[in-house]
Amino acid sequence: MDLLKDSWIPVRTDAGTGAFRLLTYQELLCEPGNWHVSLSRDDMELACVQLLVCMTQVMFLPKNDKVLRTRIASALSAVDFAAGIKPCQHWFDLDHPTQPFMQSRGVKSVEDTPIQKLLIGLPEGNNHAFFNETGEVRNLSATLVAIALFNQASNCPSFGGGFKGSLRGSAPITTLIYGKNLRDTIWRNVLTRPRIAARQIEVPGFERDQPTWVKPIQEKPIIHWNEIGLVRGLFWQPARVELVKSVRIAPCDMLGGKPISGYSSFRKEKFNFTVGGVWPHPHGVMTMNLKKDPPRKFASFTTTAPAWTLLSEFVMPKGNNDRDAKEGSTPAGPISQAGELSDTDLHLLIGGYRTKQASVLERRHEMMSLAQGWQDDKDRLSKLVAIGKEAKKALRGKLYFAVQGNKDKGLKGIGAAIHETAEKLFYARTESLIHETFSNELTWKEWSVARSVFARQIAEHCHAIFEELTDPYAMKPELIPVIAWMRRSLTNDLKKLMEET
Repeated sequence: MDLLKDSWIPVRTDAGTGAFRLLTYQELLCEPGNWHVSLSRDDMELACVQLLVCMTQVMFLPKNDKVLRTRIASALSAVDFAAGIKPCQHWFDLDHPTQPFMQSRGVKSVEDTPIQKLLIGLPEGNNHAFFNETGEVRNLSATLVAIALFNQASNCPSFGGGFKGSLRGSAPITTLIYGKNLRDTIWRNVLTRPRIAARQIEVPGFERDQPTWVKPIQEKPIIHWNEIGLVRGLFWQPARVELVKSVRIAPCDMLGGKPISGYSSFRKEKFNFTVGGVWPHPHGVMTMNLKKDPPRKFASFTTTAPAWTLLSEFVMPKGNNDRDAKEGSTPAGPISQAGELSDTDLHLLIGGYRTKQASVLERRHEMMSLAQGWQDDKDRLSKLVAIGKEAKKALRGKLYFAVQGNKDKGLKGIGAAIHETAEKLFYARTESLIHETFSNELTWKEWSVARSVFARQIAEHCHAIFEELTDPYAMKPELIPVIAWMRRSLTNDLKKLMEET
């Protein structure tokens, strides 16, 4: 399958409710259609969008904002499409005899790895999950394999000990713009040449800048980050892998449909090299902390906290204009570009994995919206996020004290870990309120009233959760003092929080 010529993009019309079909790359960019990616897994959908963005970024790099606006507004001509893909026409063939897409020929391994291993989070070998079993996926179509190969190389932990991970670390968060349809989404995430340069990414041209399966990584002590160009960085494949065709004809275990000659397994082998520094990939938040090693890295999901707790980092640069700043963050390129180009609502596609070493604990993929006006005073967004985070901190902290008690003051503790339950309840019960507040245009137009109402509603949730979790223990006289003390303390903290708004 050739990603530049064949039908491989899984889509549906009418916001994903219409008939399913496989679309060609040229149809997507050159023909009208209200297409949306449609797969059974949210991470594969986001990976498909990101793959299309990367392809479009390297082959149709807009020289300025005027060109980008034109691309967003109207379909690409067949002539322009042919000219754009010409330098890369042999790079995206999944079965190319010498340089197959995202693979290496002649990979040596003791045994073949089942193809299910490419679908991150599904069990294979010693990795087991509650709802899935090993061997569920035995035959994958070219569509799914191409997307999964890209996702594994770009967004996932490595295959394990001795294997290298992506340029952004083991499990980076990807943040992209969500448009009104797939073509709109793709172009809104393509950066102009000046913005690529501003991110310190080199564009040396196709003769010098080629993907790793065309110009393989050489084994050497260090590859410095600034030696990696745009094409090479976006399509970085840190592992040596080679797909193995299925010996049987069967439907794809994810797409279904007619029997096909798919892929049943792949070979992988360890390959040693080192990347010095952090390549400034445009699809994630880069954070800086000079007290840590390394000082720069990409944001990832490290706790169960929802994505809104990182919303400030997702959309606003911090510390970039302060030479003395010891901490800071830089949003993904498409998010920064959208803030400069548009005065409309901002819809974010956010995705990633929470991991423990090479094991995936959970998939995290969601969409968040900011109503028009959020960019007029960006400090307002950080204030709303801070209200939510500080309220949760106060609730958890007071309940933790109630759980532990205080021997010096003669206060017996509850004992049960209700503070952990409180944190889960807080996130679950405030999620809809937070999304509604951020996506409501009145939040930014009537700021003073909106933030006061938001703080009050957050405080009400905290009080309700506190009472719900402590009521069963208030029946014991010896626990009444610590509960009463922490209730009063929580009330004072939340009152201060509302007054500060």
